Amino acid sequence: MTLRATLSNPFPDGALAPVGASLGPNTALGLDLNTVSTGRFVPVDFHNGQNMRYMVSVQRELPGEWLVEAGYAGSSGWDLTTGGGNQAGEIELNGIPARYLSTSRQRDQATIDFLSTLVANPFQGLLPGTSFNGATIARSQLVRPFPQFGNIRTFDDDGTSVYNSAQVKLEKRFTTRFSALAAYTWSRFTERVFQLNPTDTEYENRLSQFDVPHRLSISGIWQLPWGFSVQGIGQFQSGQPISFHDRNIYFNGDLASLKTDYSGDTNQPVFDISGFYFHDAAVQTNGVDDPAKQRADQRIRLTNNLRYFPSRIDGLRGQRLNLWDLSIVKQLPIKGRVRAQLHAEFLNAFNRAVFATPNTDPTSADFGKVTSQNNLPRDIQLAVKLVF
Repeated sequence: MTLRATLSNPFPDGALAPVGASLGPNTALGLDLNTVSTGRFVPVDFHNGQNMRYMVSVQRELPGEWLVEAGYAGSSGWDLTTGGGNQAGEIELNGIPARYLSTSRQRDQATIDFLSTLVANPFQGLLPGTSFNGATIARSQLVRPFPQFGNIRTFDDDGTSVYNSAQVKLEKRFTTRFSALAAYTWSRFTERVFQLNPTDTEYENRLSQFDVPHRLSISGIWQLPWGFSVQGIGQFQSGQPISFHDRNIYFNGDLASLKTDYSGDTNQPVFDISGFYFHDAAVQTNGVDDPAKQRADQRIRLTNNLRYFPSRIDGLRGQRLNLWDLSIVKQLPIKGRVRAQLHAEFLNAFNRAVFATPNTDPTSADFGKVTSQNNLPRDIQLAVKLVF
């Protein structure tokens, strides 16, 4: 093997001179402004996200060394980074204007044909080395706000978020050989940082990916006679919302009825997928819905449609948490202040699976199905500790 470039001569063909501003307004014509080579359009006065938190709570000590606490906690965010309207999660400044897009809830071939028709190219011969230099160009390119460029993707800093929660805690201080702590939180976390369509003037008011309506945690220590102590931590938590932000989806059902259920066979869809497909003769075999035909149905492949299907739905969530970690510790006196501790720890003690979110592509045979697991199976750890 012969190496052309070496440390002593890393650029045998010479280094390319930076273009800089030499091309003026002709810089990156015919290219996308969202790549490493052409750069990305970013506001020069971009602000860091801000957050203000506030809380109030009251405590009351009860007989028997019990303590109860109730409170409210919330936060407001502003100047948050925004994006959306495309798979990359960025703002598209050069999207096709809404008036040219179809308002149909299914594939609109007439609109697709209109926008994909090749017409005379006003840039012919002016942009060599780009796809915009030919004799014809797609009409969809010429109707963009800046037809001399491809995609122009960026970010902004005008997003907002709102978090509200009610919190309750009950604590038993360590007396008579045991202590206990239980904490419950009800919350709602919403945000405005995403556009369903590049030409939308408002951000979608949607659930945050970190929205967890209910969370209960329980922990305790119980010291038994004979030098044993038992400890346990339990977590019970709602699932987080499933995101559909990267695709425009056909749907002709009731959004409010969409609910995930992981209690059955996860080889089957964990939510009702019937509203994502047609059910007429075109997708049936012998009068019965044919899943393969439904997935291949061109009518559900939306292109050049205004998007209506939300990026997150309250009922479509990941699996709820129900996990316990347990441990048993045995004290063994050896001599004087020297003692040994035998530890047996059971992580995910009841070996409960926490499944990953289901597939969100209606054209996939796995749509609505769980294909992986997020957590680890039961883990048993044994240890010896010498204390002196």
